[in-house]
Formats: sequence, structure tokens, C-alpha cells
Amino acid sequence: MNSYTRRHMLATAALAAMIAVPAAAQEKLIPLKVGYDGYSMTTAPIQYALKKGIFKKHGIDLTLVYVDGGPTLTQAVIGGSVDIGQNGYTSATAAAVSGADIVFIGGISNKLPFQLVVKADIKSAADLKGKKIAISRYGSSTDTAATFAVENLGLKRTDVSILQLGGEGTRTAAMLSGQIDASLEQYPRTAELEEQGYRVLVDVTPVAGDYPNTAYVSRRAYIDKNPALVKKFFAAVSEGIHAFKTNKAEAEKETADFLKLKIDRVMDVTYERYVNDIFPDFPAPSLPGIQIVLDELKAKVPAAAKFSPAQLVDTRALDELKAEGFFEKLKK
Repeated sequence: MNSYTRRHMLATAALAAMIAVPAAAQEKLIPLKVGYDGYSMTTAPIQYALKKGIFKKHGIDLTLVYVDGGPTLTQAVIGGSVDIGQNGYTSATAAAVSGADIVFIGGISNKLPFQLVVKADIKSAADLKGKKIAISRYGSSTDTAATFAVENLGLKRTDVSILQLGGEGTRTAAMLSGQIDASLEQYPRTAELEEQGYRVLVDVTPVAGDYPNTAYVSRRAYIDKNPALVKKFFAAVSEGIHAFKTNKAEAEKETADFLKLKIDRVMDVTYERYVNDIFPDFPAPSLPGIQIVLDELKAKVPAAAKFSPAQLVDTRALDELKAEGFFEKLKK
């Protein structure tokens, strides 16, 4: 084979390869850092989308960054350490009404998906009084869930000892070692603990109603500078949620790998609960939820009374995708 023929064959092969690759993949991927504050089911859809190449399909080189605790993640978003945060509503709202450049751009869990899991011998409010309850950080979603739980039992926060111990794994370890008596947990951790003899004293999700848990937040300055990238992000997130909901076996496998679980009854119960009750088809922030948070914050942060939910959101990316029929196409 002469050199001309060899060059011709190589050029033809390269052209064929370019034609076979989708247009988005031919473009240089845009880097994007997204922070999250827990190895939990809330992160499962975005993790699934990352593993399945959905972000690359939409032109994004996504890096997921773990940040321990909602308030800490809020500060990471404000400081620019991450571009977008999968962040608790409470800490983000508190920062926003205090003057920080942070805004809600989407929502992945507009309910509080927590349970107050306790030792087997704790069966009533009286049994819980004076006991140690673990949360992640003060001001976090677990902290809010703790308030709902104890008040639902007719107790006050001062009737129990609420300890900030960090992430879910740390709280569970403290529970198993007997250092604490109760913890605010989510499925699948809740189901795992139940199988080991612990029990759910309060399911916070129905008790809390529209009180929201986890949103996507960013800085207004970042959104204004990168509107196309934010739109790509939500296209990928939304496609990931849809794929997660419609591919149970695949979603459970990836989630089990991520959370280091077995694919068994615990995984099945967890998957069904989140798909049916928690994860939205249209990942918008919850305006009623933000209003609840604002009302709650008024006593501690008087400036919260001056804000409406609409002032704290920027959903132009989602609105554009919806207007273009993106979500209807996902259903086909």
C-alpha cells in the first residue's frame, strides 16, 4: 500500500467517525462543577445521568463535588467553589434574604424525605424525651426535619438533645455504636436500619407537607454569564430523571453502586418511594415551599419578611426548555 492510499484511507475513516458521532459530542465539552451535600437518594438521578453519559450528550463535562452539610454547600456556591449546588432550601433561603448572591434555579426534592429512626425500645414521645438525636448540621434540612418530628410528638426541641454529627454515614455509625438514640435518615438508610431492629417513630414527609428539601441553586452572576450552559444542565438533569424513572433495573444497579447497597428489598422500597413520591418530572423549585421557609425564617432573620418566593428564583432555563417542547419529547 503506497503512502497516498494510506493517507486516503485514514482520512476517509476519520470523516466516517466524525459523521457517526453526534454533533454535541464533536463540540468541546464545557466543564461544570456541581456540589452536593449527601450520599443519598436525592443525588441518585444526577449520578445516574453522569454514569450514563447524558451530560456529555448535552455537551457538559460534569464534575460532582461532595460538600458535607447544606450550610457549607451554600457558602461554596456563594464563593464560587462550585457553579451549581444541589442544596437544601433552608440554608440557601437564609443566605439569599441576608444579601448573598444565590438563587433557586430548579428543584429535585420538593418534599422532606426524612424519617426519625429510633432504637427499638423508644416507642413514644415519653421514651424519646431527654434522648440524643443526630442531624447533619444546624440550619440544614435534617435540622428542620428534626423540628417537625419532635413537634409532631408534642415535644419541644429543648426536650431532646439534638447533635450535629455530619453526613449520613457518620450518623448511622453513631447509631449502631450506641452513641445516640435516634437520627434523621432517608431511604435506603431508613430501611437498612429497620432490618437491624430500629424503628421509624415519625415519617416526616407527610407531616412536613409542602416543606421542601433539595433544590438546584447558583449565583445570579453565574447564570447571567452562562445561560446556555445552565440550560444544557437542566436538559441533562431532566433527561436523567426521566431515564431513572423509566429504567428501574438499570437505575437500581447504578444507585446500588453509588450508595454501596445490595439490589434487594431495601433498594426496591427506596426506588419506588422516590420515583412515586419525591422526584419530579419537571424539576422546578417549589414556590409554596420557599414561602414556608420564608415564613419560618422571619423570627430569626427579619429580612425574610421583605421577600416573596418569586424574588428568589430564576427559572428561565427550565421555562425555555418547556416552551420548546423538551419535556413533551421526553415522554415519547
